[in-house]
Amino acid sequence: MSLALTEVVIRLDLSDDDAITPVATMQVIEPVAVLLQDLSEQDRQALADLINQFAHQETDPERELTAWETPETLGLLV
Repeated sequence: MSLALTEVVIRLDLSDDDAITPVATMQVIEPVAVLLQDLSEQDRQALADLINQFAHQETDPERELTAWETPETLGLLV
């Protein structure tokens, strides 16, 4: 699940603004971020750690940067 979530954020973030606007991107991400806030701090940190592992494995520099930013994008880091 964490890999799929990371992939969704990467694809949304890197999509052409003509394909999906930044506003539409936030309309997708915000409800997810709100749901993730219900996780305990420990679970949010564990999810952020998993996402960072995926970022570390990413070979495309643009995707890697977006993956590293994903925990913050999702509001996992307080």
